[in-house]
Amino acid sequence: MRVSSLMIFEQLKSSVERSIERILKYNSQISSGKKIAKPSDDVVGMIKAMDYRLNISSIEQFKKNIDEAQTFLNFTESVLASILDTLIRAKELGLNGATGSLDAESRKSIAEEVANLRDHLLDLSNSKLMDRYIFSGFKTDKKAFDSSTLTYQGDSGIINVMIDQSTLLPINVTGTDVFRYTLTADDTVSLEDGRYIVYRQNGTDIDVEIHESDTTLIETFSFSNFMEILDHLASALENNNILKVKSLLKPIDLAINQVVNIRSDVGARLNRLDKQASRLEDISVDFKTFLSGIEDTNIVEAVSELSKAEVALQALRQTSAQLLSQSLFDFLK
Repeated sequence: MRVSSLMIFEQLKSSVERSIERILKYNSQISSGKKIAKPSDDVVGMIKAMDYRLNISSIEQFKKNIDEAQTFLNFTESVLASILDTLIRAKELGLNGATGSLDAESRKSIAEEVANLRDHLLDLSNSKLMDRYIFSGFKTDKKAFDSSTLTYQGDSGIINVMIDQSTLLPINVTGTDVFRYTLTADDTVSLEDGRYIVYRQNGTDIDVEIHESDTTLIETFSFSNFMEILDHLASALENNNILKVKSLLKPIDLAINQVVNIRSDVGARLNRLDKQASRLEDISVDFKTFLSGIEDTNIVEAVSELSKAEVALQALRQTSAQLLSQSLFDFLK
């Protein structure tokens, strides 16, 4: 087959165009830092990159959820610590007030501090993080406890956040979880003088009966939350009612134990969030590394390939000049 000058020219022209395309390609990769500028550059790589980006985006949302959950639970833990301190102080004052050596005036003085603790406990029960009451369940726009009646105004709603594709974590505790406890059975406490106290669950209330003997009931009262316990304690101290003061020591102990347990549970949730945040960060780094391997330019390799392409183009120009009497680039003008 006879090779014409036109065929040689067309072949050289195609070779030059391919060399120029390679030079432009590597110049673009070096300047942009990306290997894939359009889907046709690497269809499989583009699909993988989209999948990695989707996973990275999901992880970032989970990390935001965890940040919000940690903020909420850290604040809750701080409030629970204050509640615990308040109850412990009330227990100390109750023990002091139950001492037989104190006179009525001394108990009245203690009653004032207990009343202040009760008000502080009510304030803590209605703690608010930004625009949300933390102990009101789903009713975060409403105070957990009414300031006058001390009744619970929230609900039993549990707020969950998604911390990965299949895991929801509760971030709140309700006012009934924190400020109420339930007796599983009647409880009786004997006093040193033969008297005894009976504690009995009655719906959401706990009834307290102070007995002189099996046939004689001295006093009865009830409470449904910790604020009411401190109300009764302040009243008993104010009225120099030592028996009633003694009857309230056990409920305060149970209240302290309940808050300790809830605080421990909140701490466990925070620990789980810390571990999950660390795990998500590791996974995110892996996905970003995979994405970089697909998309990002290997600068050293790209510079080397660019240099090769430029050398090849220069060699092609020299060859063209030898084969054709007229410069190839003159044909391209």
